[in-house]
Amino acid sequence: MRSALATLILISVGFASAQEKAKPSLTAEQVIDKSIDAVGGHAAMEKLSSTWAKGSMEFTTQHVSGTMELFAKAPNKQLVVMELESVGRIQQGFDGEVAWGQSPNGEIAEVTGAPLDDMKRNAVFNAALKWREMFPKVELAGQESLNDRRVYVIRLTTGSGKTSTRYYDAETFYLLRESGSRDTPQGTMDIKADFSDYREVSGIKAPFLIKQTMAMGEIVLKIAEMKNNVDIDDAKFVKPAEAK
Repeated sequence: MRSALATLILISVGFASAQEKAKPSLTAEQVIDKSIDAVGGHAAMEKLSSTWAKGSMEFTTQHVSGTMELFAKAPNKQLVVMELESVGRIQQGFDGEVAWGQSPNGEIAEVTGAPLDDMKRNAVFNAALKWREMFPKVELAGQESLNDRRVYVIRLTTGSGKTSTRYYDAETFYLLRESGSRDTPQGTMDIKADFSDYREVSGIKAPFLIKQTMAMGEIVLKIAEMKNNVDIDDAKFVKPAEAK
């Protein structure tokens, strides 16, 4: 059991650290712009029209692993295909208008309501360049320490009032973490995603390791291969026809 003295010391140190926080020298807008420059810049990102990626994924709490394949195409099409051991194939897609999901048993369901709004935001291609239209309100919440790195903390709010928080490395300006909530069939769920292992692909740096934490546990995604400006047929994103 921690002694009362040790607890007092920790409280005192925490208070002192809070007092010593550096006053942010940049605005929220400047931090976001620097993050875009850090991963390649506006001009290089605007040349992208599509992205394909494949990697491994593991649901660590459930001890379930498998593969994930991502197809994304401008301006707002996306398909995620997961092949999980002892579970099967799961698909989630958005063709620019209709969002849908397919379960391992082949059942297909159209996504509506708040989950649809989340999928629309996730499907925006080159979303980093479109933050002003996606988030009418952005504010700098200050600086903090995250995994021994100094970070700028930015809060972004959508037109509907939904808020997410991003943590940008104060030196590299890479996005290290994003936290917020997602609307799921099981209800609203808080989700935290940590990004690392940035690598360059076609002049653009992207995280090859993503750890997502939520109430049900942690998901670890390791990208093995990524390509930009690949030819992807629009039919790939269309909701599949129901099996007869």
